[in-house]
Amino acid sequence: MSDFEQDGFEERRENREGRRRRRSLVRTTGILQNNQAVALNVHVELVNLNLDEVEVRVQVLNWGTAVTQTNPVSTALDVTQFLLGNTRTAFNATIPASNHYEVRLTVAGNDENVLINTYGRTAVGGGILDGYSVLNSEFTTVEIENCIF
Repeated sequence: MSDFEQDGFEERRENREGRRRRRSLVRTTGILQNNQAVALNVHVELVNLNLDEVEVRVQVLNWGTAVTQTNPVSTALDVTQFLLGNTRTAFNATIPASNHYEVRLTVAGNDENVLINTYGRTAVGGGILDGYSVLNSEFTTVEIENCIF
């Protein structure tokens, strides 16, 4: 097996210690903050514009309230599923008042025909809050490396 193998979500390579690492291309909002005095409902909309299904992973990470936070304090949403071609789906997660959060999307094969938008609501089915929307074009692509063994 080569040091570099592509398999949809991630690439695999060995680090200096000989341990294999997984590298994923992830689209992210970056860190956002719930400035509301109450919990925020984070609503995430996905659409697969391909004719074929594609595997997606959607995460909403709670980064807490600390000024410096090493890792997320909790995962508000972490769903991996196949999204059928020409299909839209939505997810919701709750972020406590004053907490920071991040929305991430990983798509198998790094398919660009899967679009994502996210916005804040007062509750599931509630009104959209101004200033809490992140449109597909505003997501940033980053490479994240995780040790697997």
